[in-house]
Amino acid sequence: MLSEGGTAPDLALPGVHGRDPATYELVRSIEDVAATVLAFVPSAHAPVCEDDLRALGTAGWAERDDLIVWAVTGDTVFANAAAGERLALDFPLLSDRRGAIADAYGVRLDDWHAHRDLPGRALFVVDPDWTVRHARALDPFETPAESPLTGVASALADCGVAVEAPTVEYRVDG
Repeated sequence: MLSEGGTAPDLALPGVHGRDPATYELVRSIEDVAATVLAFVPSAHAPVCEDDLRALGTAGWAERDDLIVWAVTGDTVFANAAAGERLALDFPLLSDRRGAIADAYGVRLDDWHAHRDLPGRALFVVDPDWTVRHARALDPFETPAESPLTGVASALADCGVAVEAPTVEYRVDG
């Protein structure tokens, strides 16, 4: 996995925000903001991952002009559109179906419930100079005691983006 202080690779992936598909290229946007949050999940439909994405969406971070928030999933663009709508997300969901970008970030899962080469669950903060300011990998089923977005909020503060860390409410019934 990429380490804090390392250089983040570029990415270009198909994605969807609402019902509008597009190609998302980090190189076209990263220098226009103070930081980028990349949330990797194997599927936007996995319960714990849904909970993380929902909390990230309710934080309102994607509404800021100085911040990019993107989620990278192993789902298709069509499945991402459905998840984004169901979870009322205010940020794009990008599709890394072959795991190439997840591999570049060091978070690709070889095998996850008979699915191969999907992104693992991880959070990154990248500054405009492509420096990784925060990197945390989590088990796709882990429900940590503290919100994994707390470390993201702290890294964003270091980048000059003051945000409040949302609480993640994990559903115990899956």
